[in-house]
Amino acid sequence: MFSFRKRRQQSSASGSGKIGATLFGMFFMGMGLLFVGLILSRFITNIETRTWKKTPCTITQSAVDTVSDGYAFTVEYTYAVNGKTYHGRRFQAGNDRIVKDSITKADALAEKYAAGRRTLCFVNPDNPDRAALEHGSLWIGLVALFPMIFVVIGGGIIYGAWFASGKTPKTRSLSQKASQKKFGKKFQAGFFLIFFIAGAGFGYFFIFPAVIKSINSDHWIKTPCMIHSSRVRTHDGSDSTTYSVDIVYEYSFGGNAYRSGQYKFMGGSSSGYQGKAAVVRQYPAGKAAVCYVNPDNPAQAVLKRELGAEAFLALIPIVFMIVGLFGVIFSLRNPKGSRTVTNLAGKPISVDAGAHSRPGPLVLKPKTSRAGKIIASIAISLFWNGIVSVFVYQAWQGWRTGHPDYFLMVFLIPFVAIGLVMIGSIFYFILAAFNPRPVIVLSKTTLRLGDSVPVNWATKGDVYKIQNFKLNLVGEESATYRRGTKTYTDRNPFYEKPLVISHTPESIRRGEAMVQIPAESMHSFKSDNNAITWKITMHCDVPRWPDAKDDFEIIVHPLMIEDF
Repeated sequence: MFSFRKRRQQSSASGSGKIGATLFGMFFMGMGLLFVGLILSRFITNIETRTWKKTPCTITQSAVDTVSDGYAFTVEYTYAVNGKTYHGRRFQAGNDRIVKDSITKADALAEKYAAGRRTLCFVNPDNPDRAALEHGSLWIGLVALFPMIFVVIGGGIIYGAWFASGKTPKTRSLSQKASQKKFGKKFQAGFFLIFFIAGAGFGYFFIFPAVIKSINSDHWIKTPCMIHSSRVRTHDGSDSTTYSVDIVYEYSFGGNAYRSGQYKFMGGSSSGYQGKAAVVRQYPAGKAAVCYVNPDNPAQAVLKRELGAEAFLALIPIVFMIVGLFGVIFSLRNPKGSRTVTNLAGKPISVDAGAHSRPGPLVLKPKTSRAGKIIASIAISLFWNGIVSVFVYQAWQGWRTGHPDYFLMVFLIPFVAIGLVMIGSIFYFILAAFNPRPVIVLSKTTLRLGDSVPVNWATKGDVYKIQNFKLNLVGEESATYRRGTKTYTDRNPFYEKPLVISHTPESIRRGEAMVQIPAESMHSFKSDNNAITWKITMHCDVPRWPDAKDDFEIIVHPLMIEDF
């Protein structure tokens, strides 16, 4: 009845499945490693320039040119090393020019490095021909964490195909289990830490500054301006083309003339040419318009200071940070006093210690708390809807500007429907949290096959809301196996017995039943691929309200030697 041979045979992936999974994993790892290598090479170069020697130099020429992907700043300068004059053109190591996404940033560089100005440059002492005006940012090293996610996923797929699948369940000592569990927790925490850092880095560089500027721009001064030029800028990618609004305007503030190219605080590009073209048509060259100027820094100005629906983009990094933070916390947390083997309440016990059952009542804890269900549903809903909202915004922008993308709108229908169901699940679990809360108590801690143990319950709350109260004892067999690259878990209850079915408020409020573990059954068991789990299930039917359902896992020990 409890043979696992068949399940172990199913759990071993076929040779072709392993090869397919390996190729798939190698593709993920290869793409990730390629980008990691490119990013790290740039990161190493940026570190190298910090060892170069500071040398006085003179700017001979600087200019800002309009290019297809922004505004290019170029500079030339002279410097002397050991009495010999050299000419430099690099702004940063490896870059003869630097392209900015707005003319404001490029103009700021042109003003900082105006012709005739003396400054410092950094010269390679081993090769004086190599010099740079500025160091490259070291923050680029954090960007390597994004492709590292693909490396980890690819490595996990390969490991799962060759090592995690088809393992024969084996018994391990408590110390081995503790060591493996500790390593697993650290690995899992490290994986979630990557999520948190990636979300924080993406938000810090691309999302949060725009949100903060939009909030702080209420005191910016409304100022007349003149449109100098406007265009839809094209950004050619490896597999797609995106577009952005590029408008340059001039204005006067405090007696000084300025020019800016910031249309709105949230930068970047996206698909949908028509929407950007419609904006550009509103601001043709030579048109008088209104901009908003920062009185504390008049060089900062914007044509549109409201974020609108783009504010929802902030959900993307926030979701990654929330998932990463909670993942790290739950990976590393230790229930108070927990060890490798725990009893029903999560308190430490020893499987081999204690030949006799210890007396004393034991309050059962649900496998997932009501607060945990709410938090999990919120996290999942934020993650899913945060990503879907980006595409919904694109579809809405196209519809609003009169150029709807019907294919995208139809494509998004099932994803939006799933997101709405997830949002509904949050309210479902919140309402369920207000249900009456039964407290279930066993009369002793350690259970063995053949034991008969009294179980008591006391329900807190309005028991008159409950129509039916059910407690069941369930024994469940589960087997995890792989087919190709996918992992499946089959669950099959092999024992189920009602402990109590009550309809009256008095018996729902408190009562007692007997838990009898069949002597000829199977004790609790866990291995790499298979498990035998015993639990008490509770179900309260609440009319016109979410039902209350909880599982209370219990550990059933084998019969003692003297019992045979």
